[in-house]
Amino acid sequence: MAADNVEIFKRLAHAISWGDEQSVVELTTDDVEVSARRSATEGIYRGHDGLRAYLADNRESFEFFRYTLDEVRDLGDGRVVGVGTIRIRGKGSGAETDVPSAGIATFRNGKATSWKEYGDRETAYKAAGLA
Repeated sequence: MAADNVEIFKRLAHAISWGDEQSVVELTTDDVEVSARRSATEGIYRGHDGLRAYLADNRESFEFFRYTLDEVRDLGDGRVVGVGTIRIRGKGSGAETDVPSAGIATFRNGKATSWKEYGDRETAYKAAGLA
C-alpha cells in the first residue's frame, strides 16, 4: 500500500493543480482535513465541501496554480511527505511567484485523509520525525 500512497499523492497534487474537483473528491475521504498555508487566515478546509471551497478560492485568486513535486517520500505508517513548489499567477496583478511547499499527507484505505502544510522541507521533515 505504501507505493500506492505515493501514487495517490501525486495524482491528488495533479488534480489540485488543474482544479479537477471530481478527482480531488475521489482521492480523498469524506472527513478529509487540509491545513494549507492560508489556513492561518482562512481556516482548515474540512470535508469535500471544504476542498471544493479550496479549489474555488484558487480559481478566484489565481490565473494558474500548479504544484511541481520534487520529492514524495513514503513514511511507512500511512503518511507521505511531499516537497515541491507551487507556481502561482495572481488574477488582476498578473504577478507570478514560486512558493515552497512541503507537508505531510495521511492516508486510509487508499484515500487521503489529511494534508498539513509546513512550508519548507526542513520543517516538514522534522514534523515527520526525519530531522
